[in-house]
Amino acid sequence: MKLSFDTTRDHARFLNPMKNFDLDEIPFEIRRDPLTGETGRIFDLPFKPEKPDLSGVVQKSREIFCPFCPETLEKSTPLFPRELIPEGRIRVGEATLIPNLIPFDKYAGVSIFSHRHYVPMEDLTPETMRDAFMAALLFIRRVADHDPRVQTFSLNWNYMPPAGSSMVHPHLQPNCGEVPMNELRRQLDGCHRYARETGRNFWHDYIEEEKRVGERYLGETDSIAWLMSFVPLSFLPDICCVFPRRDSLARIEEAEIMSFLKGLARVLGYFHHRNIYSFNVSISSVRQDEQFRMNGRVCPRLFPRAIGNNDMAYPQALHREPFTVRPPEKVCRELKKFF
Repeated sequence: MKLSFDTTRDHARFLNPMKNFDLDEIPFEIRRDPLTGETGRIFDLPFKPEKPDLSGVVQKSREIFCPFCPETLEKSTPLFPRELIPEGRIRVGEATLIPNLIPFDKYAGVSIFSHRHYVPMEDLTPETMRDAFMAALLFIRRVADHDPRVQTFSLNWNYMPPAGSSMVHPHLQPNCGEVPMNELRRQLDGCHRYARETGRNFWHDYIEEEKRVGERYLGETDSIAWLMSFVPLSFLPDICCVFPRRDSLARIEEAEIMSFLKGLARVLGYFHHRNIYSFNVSISSVRQDEQFRMNGRVCPRLFPRAIGNNDMAYPQALHREPFTVRPPEKVCRELKKFF
């Protein structure tokens, strides 16, 4: 098994009415992920997000009952069992972590950022994000100590409704369980296969090869590597980060999460510059695995245009085949300025 960035180039042809029905071609690439083998399609189309009007979304969210606001949180949100969290809820600074009423896994929490109902993207600094992330990590450590059967941990964030959030009030969702989700399972299979066939760690080789190629590598925040995904999962290219020294969220230190937040703030600064005001974040980890390295993605999400359409359609939803309308290499050249 060799670490390679396999690409198949092709094109679609048609008579274009915008060019007097002359023959036109739309080139695209089909890329194969070097770890999982999953494919994705890359286009280079003239797509530029327009700045959405957020005032209506925020105002409507204020008119709907919000259990995360300080006047309702104590009476409207659940408590953890005392054997897991004796104090019922976890509090770190302004953040409060509660059980998730719609649990995605055996142990599922919601880490509410602060008292503020709406936090604009430009205010998402490492300092304003710190408390919620530290509360989520404390929850993960408590679960890891409480239940040795739990083997997987993830830290997730849907920011604003286009990312799937039902609440404008910002919050994280840490999940802990015994069965890995599909993406983590594919990563584990891939890095173990790579180790068997090469005797090397995939993640270390991956970072070094992306540095050598130089087309998608963004930079580092302390020890954390940031790079564009070779096979993006979202309509606009997503950004990856790798923690080369860590395999588990249960053992990460505050300094490392602050390094991650420093990089995340730079990505969000670029999003704000490009009129992208919604995103998903996910960090996946295991309890312990010498071949695995903790890693995450930041996926931009788009507000619906005038017709109200979503930025995901049948390729992603039914064929599980992602496609993106901008090459990650082009985005890398723009985003690198923020690093």
